[in-house]
Amino acid sequence: HAAEHGVHGHERQRRAARLLRTAGIAALCLAGVLVVRESLLRGGQPDAPRAAALTPAPTETVAPIPVRAATVDALAATEAQDEAAHASPAPQPTAGPEQTARILPRYRELFEQNPDLVGWLRMEGTRIDYPVVQVPGDNSSYLRRGFDRLYSTGGTLFLDGRCVLGGPGRGGTANALIYGHNMSNGSMFADLVLYRQESFYREHPTFTFDTLTREGTWQIVAAVDTVLGADALPYYTFFDAADRAEWQRRVDAILALSLYDTGVAPEYGDELLTLSTCGETSAATDRRFAVLAVRIETGGQE
Repeated sequence: HAAEHGVHGHERQRRAARLLRTAGIAALCLAGVLVVRESLLRGGQPDAPRAAALTPAPTETVAPIPVRAATVDALAATEAQDEAAHASPAPQPTAGPEQTARILPRYRELFEQNPDLVGWLRMEGTRIDYPVVQVPGDNSSYLRRGFDRLYSTGGTLFLDGRCVLGGPGRGGTANALIYGHNMSNGSMFADLVLYRQESFYREHPTFTFDTLTREGTWQIVAAVDTVLGADALPYYTFFDAADRAEWQRRVDAILALSLYDTGVAPEYGDELLTLSTCGETSAATDRRFAVLAVRIETGGQE
């Protein structure tokens, strides 16, 4: 009996060892798939669309949405979204033909692939050349999802769900905030922190951010390093302003924190854009880095 019991014990150990080996191989395969997806497949991000002949599109009137206060920026919820993003792909939005017809030709195919697309951001001298998405009222959908809506550690650049593009003159919010992760592999907004250096800013003072219906060039106004909760008027709570005085207070608060003087001062009514990322590559950091920019040129037609 003792010998038989020993045989059974060895068999159980062998089965357990086989299961562990199988689990280890599966984990390695999954890790390999994620590595390939993040490196070779750009984390589910599309290549930059080619320029196309622009055709006139009807003017789009967008009604503003109510602006809610915020105490922390959208990136602070990143870790809580990992499990949800692994569990299931994001809902599949749909777009009608009339909605697609208003879009600049170069972005129509991408919009048909994912109607959460709201624009494309490109910054010379960096690796930032990505689509920007938005789910109104929801800042969690793309924290850990690629443009293809599948899990991606780098997520996708996204416009805060409280913002409306177009600026105050076109029914939009005074300031639009775009968030992106500061990834250790250099993707997403990792290169945004190059603007900590005034010399880099002097070489690259502008960038392009196109909405679906309007091309645009933007001038950087300020580069800011801060910590969540440290500022009386933090940039990540600035979406709109009740009047000129409040708008000026919000802009002055950002300019006061700027790492260097760009010599650029926005005027009331200008269309503002803020790009925000973690100040370090660690997901747990509460440091933030941001650049404030003002639209200086509009190309194409609406």
